Amino acid sequence: MKAFETTTGRVQLLPAQAKYAAGIYQKIVESRSDLENFLPWAKELTLKDEKDFLYREKDREFEGHPLVFIIMVNGLPSGMIDFHEVNEEERTAALGYWLASEFHNQGITSLAVDQMLVYAFKNLDFRSTFLEINQENKASQRVAEKNGFSPAGRKQNMMLFERKR
Repeated sequence: MKAFETTTGRVQLLPAQAKYAAGIYQKIVESRSDLENFLPWAKELTLKDEKDFLYREKDREFEGHPLVFIIMVNGLPSGMIDFHEVNEEERTAALGYWLASEFHNQGITSLAVDQMLVYAFKNLDFRSTFLEINQENKASQRVAEKNGFSPAGRKQNMMLFERKR
């Protein structure tokens, strides 16, 4: 995907590879207190867990296109973004992401989501994508709004948002 410039520096989304495990794990450790509020897996994740995850996910694709990406900031792994729960028949998918705390509130996540939406609608020919956001996660709700997602319902303490092509 195309790199983009922010006030923080150069940001690029690269297909997931196991070689990024140590860098990603370090950002998870540094951001754990923020991440674990909304992503339960962050609380106990180990380096081995992250290596295993990236090894499995590096090959996850849809019609030959990767679905899992590393968010690189100035050449360093700083978060992840992916499509999951892909419905091939309906051509829909859920979108998930996390970004290291040091890069919050700088527009990086919104720009990464924007790139993923272009990729979803142009390369993957998806009809729509979904976000499932904890009702307490105001930052992710702002990301959804900035990227044209519309409220699509609730599920327990989660808010559902949809963005159609």
